Amino acid sequence: MHLSARFFIQLVFGVAATGAAFAAQAFDAAAWREDFAQARSELARAYANLDWVVSDRKVDLKALVARTEAELGRATSDKEAAQALKQFLNAFGDGHVRMLPPARAAAVVAQADSAPATASCRDLGFRARPDKPLDFAAAEQFEPLANDDAALLPAGVLKAGGRKLGVIRIGLFSEHNFPALCERELAKAAGCDRACQQRLFTRAGKELTRVLARQVTALKARNIDALVIDITGNGGGTNWAEAAARVVTGPGLLAPRVAFIKHPHWVRGLTARIDDIDRDLKRESLPAAQKAWLTAARTRLAAARERASEPCERAAIWDNRPVCPLAVAGTLHTVGLDADPAPLDFDGYEAEWVHNNLATYEAVSAWNGPLAVLVDGNTASAAELFAATLKDSGRATLIGSRSYGSGCGYTDGGIPITLKRSGVQLKVPDCVRLRADGSNEVAGIVPDIAIGWQRGDAAAARAALATAALADWATSNFKR
Repeated sequence: MHLSARFFIQLVFGVAATGAAFAAQAFDAAAWREDFAQARSELARAYANLDWVVSDRKVDLKALVARTEAELGRATSDKEAAQALKQFLNAFGDGHVRMLPPARAAAVVAQADSAPATASCRDLGFRARPDKPLDFAAAEQFEPLANDDAALLPAGVLKAGGRKLGVIRIGLFSEHNFPALCERELAKAAGCDRACQQRLFTRAGKELTRVLARQVTALKARNIDALVIDITGNGGGTNWAEAAARVVTGPGLLAPRVAFIKHPHWVRGLTARIDDIDRDLKRESLPAAQKAWLTAARTRLAAARERASEPCERAAIWDNRPVCPLAVAGTLHTVGLDADPAPLDFDGYEAEWVHNNLATYEAVSAWNGPLAVLVDGNTASAAELFAATLKDSGRATLIGSRSYGSGCGYTDGGIPITLKRSGVQLKVPDCVRLRADGSNEVAGIVPDIAIGWQRGDAAAARAALATAALADWATSNFKR
């Protein structure tokens, strides 16, 4: 099984700092101009949201290129030239567009290739990121749950609007943010090779799903009237975001569509899916229902691969001229081929992840009542997927402020673009996640109920405003 293909990696980080990141050598202005030309060529054929930048953000690419070339012409150092390139990328307004200076790019590659058999959880990338949740505990109307699971997913009961609201905090939708789960599993293994590391990651995700379900159950035991999930400041994560969404609402939640791009990267990704299907179709004993699904899925994926293979000349986009569209929509969804995978047992099959890439999480609904999700300007990437999926399906009310705007991230490791002369690496999203109305999720998620948070508000002040908004929602939109 091509395990690496199972996850859409969607963490959001700031554009990397550009200072003090280049080797001590003479500044070469011509080399930076060559790199900028290479960047435009690569972005035109690999950046999934470039058409959206033109159609929705109305960015004048021709003027942007001219402005960047002028800045490069005035640059007198690598730092200034890198800053000009950074400003060029920032103009796209896309949270998944990243720029890594040479030293950082090399470190990322080294880390990816360095997983020793005796790796610690930290070596494997498990580390808790600092979290700044809303401080509901500052109010007298909040009672935190004092259980073991609260160390991973804090929860409590908030009284607002005459109702009892169960609140669960999810600071990041990533198994790697919970090193305690890794340590429990790693302690059972004498060593941990690549296969073991994948199993460990899978088990951590499965246990995290159970933790969330247990916290929901614990809150239900307190006779809550509604459930609230706080994902303010949540920068994204992995497919676990979709597993979590299925825990906090009833069955039948539909997954959003994903558009892929016309690029060899996606040809390889679709081929990996087809190859796994072909292995399963060679099984000696294959139930009729599974065989029918695999056969139909292969046909759909082969057609998608043909689309991904189509030639698409796009250099003219930088001159504001029409070009062929890069993204192809309609074949895939975030959880697999279908918005709601058929209840077929593919456990142990090579193509289990093709049918339903959430299967290993074993997510089961633990709540089917009123649901609110708290979002803000730092809610990004997979956290936006969580919020948008629930909102577009009519399962949740979103409360807060417009989300960051990241959308779909990088599949199978993404498409790294290394500029030949400077060594700078660009990372851009290679997929598009589509809302129910067909719009691109990268535009950000607008909440149903706005909260007037201000920059610099303390956590307790933000929580007080959130409590007021939740009280209005609770009294106006549902009954006991």
